[in-house]
Amino acid sequence: MRSKSVANTVTIISAERHERLRQFLKDLWDYRELFLTFVQRDVKVRYKQTVLGVLWVILQPLFMMGAFSLIFGKIARMPTDGLPYAVFYIAAIVPWNTFATALSQSALSMETNAHLISKVYFPRIVVPGGIVCGSFVDFAIGFALLNVVSIVFGYWSPYLVALAPLLLLIQALTALGVGLALAILNAQYRDVKHAVGFMVQLFMLATPVIYPLSRLPQWAQDWAFLNPMAVVVTTYRDVLKGDPLHWSLITFSLVTAIAYLTFGVCFFRKREARLADVL
Repeated sequence: MRSKSVANTVTIISAERHERLRQFLKDLWDYRELFLTFVQRDVKVRYKQTVLGVLWVILQPLFMMGAFSLIFGKIARMPTDGLPYAVFYIAAIVPWNTFATALSQSALSMETNAHLISKVYFPRIVVPGGIVCGSFVDFAIGFALLNVVSIVFGYWSPYLVALAPLLLLIQALTALGVGLALAILNAQYRDVKHAVGFMVQLFMLATPVIYPLSRLPQWAQDWAFLNPMAVVVTTYRDVLKGDPLHWSLITFSLVTAIAYLTFGVCFFRKREARLADVL
């Protein structure tokens, strides 16, 4: 009696780094429509059931510009390196508000979308990514206001529009990189969300929103690229003043922002598999 051998088919899942990276990129491409859905949802939720709607995106920076000009300008006499108080502060408020909102919301995104994450599979990174990209709408409205204010005061420059995509890229990469790390930490340790607001406030104090970069010691100015938002804010002001741009700081801040994003993605991916269990 002849014995028959049965060949078993074995599926091997490679754990090599380049295979994981290829699968990750493939998942992002396959779920691109879901990503766009998250972006649209974030924009709609932001303006849903609001009385002022888009008008609030204009009024908020205007109110902050007026308050900062009065408190830190007229009362505290904070130097502005030659810019009018209104122009000096609106140049910082517009990018900072967008960055702070994107960072805060992306940091809490895993918890707020726990009902989806625990039920179906999709690349979790599309959730905070959609929030950051959705913040571009707010930035576009605020940037239009920045252009109007600079025109009114006679400080507008075409370089303001030309440099905006690069500065927005640095801003978005930084927000997403830091937001990813905070999002995964908040999913595992829920008390992180109580520290997010405090961290954003500290981040603002470390960014020359209220004061000019020139007020910092020289060593702090040389290492300002470690906080890419400091370079973003300062570059907007330099453009409006007509000063030479610090291209070395801009380049280094872009590299730093990419480094933050790389760390955030790696940190997020390493702990992503346990999300459904901890949420």
